[in-house]
Amino acid sequence: MEEKHDIVAPIFKTKNSIVNKEEFIPRPAAKLQVNNIELTIFKGSNLSLAADIAKVVIRYAH
Repeated sequence: MEEKHDIVAPIFKTKNSIVNKEEFIPRPAAKLQVNNIELTIFKGSNLSLAADIAKVVIRYAH
């Protein structure tokens, strides 16, 4: 039985808000390090997307 992998191209849309770069300070919410791969998830990020990326990192890092 063959495994099939579907590649889904991500679609990123920008929000129509003005961000003052001097006031914006990214704050890490979680850090994950598996072997030589480090993943940092920042506050305000999409939680379901971050969880999916973390699952992939954990699965393929071993």
